[in-house]
Amino acid sequence: MVVDDTEAILLLISRFVEALGHSALVARNGQQALEVWREEQPDLVLMDVMMPVMSGPEAAVQIKAEAGATWVPIVFVTGVGEENALADAIERGADDYINKPVNFRVLEAKLKAFGRTLDLNRKVRDQSKTLADYYERAEEEKRVVRHLMEQMVNSERLADPQFEYWLSPAESLSGDLIAAARTPGQALHILLADGIGHGLTAALNVLPLTQPFYSMTEKGYSITDILFEMNAKVRQVLPIGRFVCVSLISIDEVSGTIEIWNAGMPPIQILGADKSVLRICSSSNLPLGIVPSHSLDLVPERIYYKDAGYIVAYSDGLVEARNSSQSEYGLHSLLSIIQSTSASSVIESVQANLLEFLAGEQHHDDVSLVVARFGLNETELQAKLDVESAKPAQQASNIDFNQVGECNWRYSLILSAEELRYVNTIPFMMSFVKEIKSLTHVQSDVFLILTELFVNAVDHGLLRLDSKIKTQADGMEVYLAQRAERLLELQDGRIEIDLMGLRYKDSEMLKIRVKDNGPGFDWGATFSSNDSHSIPSATFGRGIALIRALSVKVQFIGLGNEVEIYYLPKSNT
Repeated sequence: MVVDDTEAILLLISRFVEALGHSALVARNGQQALEVWREEQPDLVLMDVMMPVMSGPEAAVQIKAEAGATWVPIVFVTGVGEENALADAIERGADDYINKPVNFRVLEAKLKAFGRTLDLNRKVRDQSKTLADYYERAEEEKRVVRHLMEQMVNSERLADPQFEYWLSPAESLSGDLIAAARTPGQALHILLADGIGHGLTAALNVLPLTQPFYSMTEKGYSITDILFEMNAKVRQVLPIGRFVCVSLISIDEVSGTIEIWNAGMPPIQILGADKSVLRICSSSNLPLGIVPSHSLDLVPERIYYKDAGYIVAYSDGLVEARNSSQSEYGLHSLLSIIQSTSASSVIESVQANLLEFLAGEQHHDDVSLVVARFGLNETELQAKLDVESAKPAQQASNIDFNQVGECNWRYSLILSAEELRYVNTIPFMMSFVKEIKSLTHVQSDVFLILTELFVNAVDHGLLRLDSKIKTQADGMEVYLAQRAERLLELQDGRIEIDLMGLRYKDSEMLKIRVKDNGPGFDWGATFSSNDSHSIPSATFGRGIALIRALSVKVQFIGLGNEVEIYYLPKSNT
């Protein structure tokens, strides 16, 4: 746009501009220039300084203000004696000037220079818009993934009082995953996973773990079975080259057993009640997703305990966090702060200690920490078992078995030796139990009863294993080894399991019958020493005592190779 109140100069400059290949708009004062600019948005303004109605500098200020972030170069065409007005105009936003009489060679050079700058400015502006669009889409994708992760990681179960956790992402999304759930038998499963990389891609890596972890834990599968499926899922979903480091921990307070499987995660620390290190469970397996499931050694490390203690699991982002002097936080610092802190404030103390160590620096990797307790006292254990469990709905003496009616439903299963070697019987049956309305709120009880009856029928009825082996040094490992060996050699074993829903007054009573084809055992001598309504303190044998505490009637038949249990669920109101 050419702006001048002298018609000859206006015509001369506009024709020259058009001769250079541009389109020229004209205005004869500052006010008119402002109106043309608002309507046509020209790329560059050549403007006189002194004009009627509105001066050049006043118009320049208005144009610059209305253009905002868009750069509109304004070049003043000034005569002798207008230096002060020109200086004022440049201070208020003008970009350049040219003297009158106009040297057209100089004007052409300035127009070319501004043309190059305008092209560069447009490229920068386009790239900025592209980046802004990309950033907006990326943030939307992160929001969706964050929502998915929140939905797939059941945060309610992370509120379990048996453990505390801390998860701090290095970016907006975490590549670390912490999940927890309890089996129907109330064993606590804790998953700590670290996906390769950071941010969105790492978060996507760990998402496939959640579905098999939660669904299989709820059905009572062992961590070996869960790991098998998680590895298969990772290999199915993720592209080649992606893998996930995993620690999977199971704490079973009933049997006093901890199972730990560590693949690529930092060593898990087992601490005593005084928080001294009792044992270290280092990684001895490949991360999930690298080799097929059948090529992995999925047997967990087992720890049998009688006393209380702590399990400390963490990601490498915590111990490898660096401060401004490039010093690592380290395992020693982590254990020191845990050992010097009361159990109720471990996580808060570690957070504060790391924050002080970093002194304003940001940790470069995702940070996660899990501190779990084991060896609960009897009160805590009873609460944990949800038991409802510890006592039957009614005492046996209050049950009138004459009013027990016909079956509402029946579920029967017969397994030969061949099926016993590979069928995950209890989780398989729990899938059915979960669908029975009268049992949905007492799955934990039913799981405990079924598990104990089935294990007794197989281990003692068919395989003739002696529980006394467990009391010896490394007895449980010996017991399990003998169990695996005898099960492999079993030729004619047979287990029958019946679940029946019997009418009883206005409710439903569950009858469970388990029979094996073994020679039976002396059940009277085995159970006579236990109080039928308490949880025994011995490490082994708690399961059988719990059955007797849970049930309204336990009836052994014949030689002891057949047992019937009557269980009356409490009302779900």
